[in-house]
Amino acid sequence: MDYGLIDDLPNLRYKMQVIFLGTSSAVPTVRRNTVSIVVKTSEGQLMFDCGEGTQRQMLYARLNPMKLKAIFITHMHFDHIMGLTGLLMTMELLKRKEPLALVGPRGLKKMLDFFERELYMNLNYELKYTAAEPGTVFELGEVQVQAERAVHSTESYAYKVIQRKKKRKFNVDKAKRLGIPQGPLWGRLQLGETVVFNGIEISPDEVCEPPEKPIVIGISGDTAYSDNLVKFFKGANLLIHESTFSSDLQDRAREMLHSTSTDAARVAKDSGSGYLVLYHFSERYKDVEPLEKEARTIFERALAARDFMAIEILENDIKVSQLKTVCAGEDSDNKVGN
Repeated sequence: MDYGLIDDLPNLRYKMQVIFLGTSSAVPTVRRNTVSIVVKTSEGQLMFDCGEGTQRQMLYARLNPMKLKAIFITHMHFDHIMGLTGLLMTMELLKRKEPLALVGPRGLKKMLDFFERELYMNLNYELKYTAAEPGTVFELGEVQVQAERAVHSTESYAYKVIQRKKKRKFNVDKAKRLGIPQGPLWGRLQLGETVVFNGIEISPDEVCEPPEKPIVIGISGDTAYSDNLVKFFKGANLLIHESTFSSDLQDRAREMLHSTSTDAARVAKDSGSGYLVLYHFSERYKDVEPLEKEARTIFERALAARDFMAIEILENDIKVSQLKTVCAGEDSDNKVGN
């Protein structure tokens, strides 16, 4: 893994980027906020969980909430949802007009209805709520998000972000040999559509290179070790897995239906994932490097996340860097970029 600053790489082209806004479980610490992850895709930004203080973390990271296309909630424990309503209201005050997709357990809709009824959270933009369930829960252009049940003390879901490059490499010579005229038919074939020309069906495979492999990011949410999730995350380029405890607290983890660093490493290894990033650490750990080292005894390509860590997914590798943030207490005037 290559460690460097984003500012040192002005010409870097990455396919996807993950930014950790919070990596702590249950309560924030001096160095870690409660959990939230932003995934930048070709179709816009997706957020996974929204712990207390997330919108302030976005300000520090210079992330624009208006560019969010969807928010996914893994489960209804307070450390994963308490920042959501404030973030929704901030987007209202910033005069958001674009609809926002919201995916999560059924209790999420009840919570939103309560806030609208009792606290007058009347939004002028549309919230498109989808109840999480196994299968595809969101699609936008090249991006698809799938969900699977996790093993936790309440209804809980893991998510998988899949980004496919729809446009295939086109072979002009083959198209000309088939007599297909340059124009709309070429474009449709590039996008994977079978066309009819002179009464003959022509498939994309006849004039295009095979589709590129998709980029896949798995996010576990809170869960105990699960063979079902191993299958769900099969072949992920990047697996982000909770690691609330170190292995010496394995019994505690089983009791609370959480994972240890070695549990997370086993999931990464058994699923054939490319890289593993640990997150959702108990506040008892001032330093999370020992959990990283522990995971690496099972799965070498493991890394412990830090708040404001950015991970760029390249063709066959990842690049890890630390965002330069607005200092705590510095007046940002709500100026956000990215």
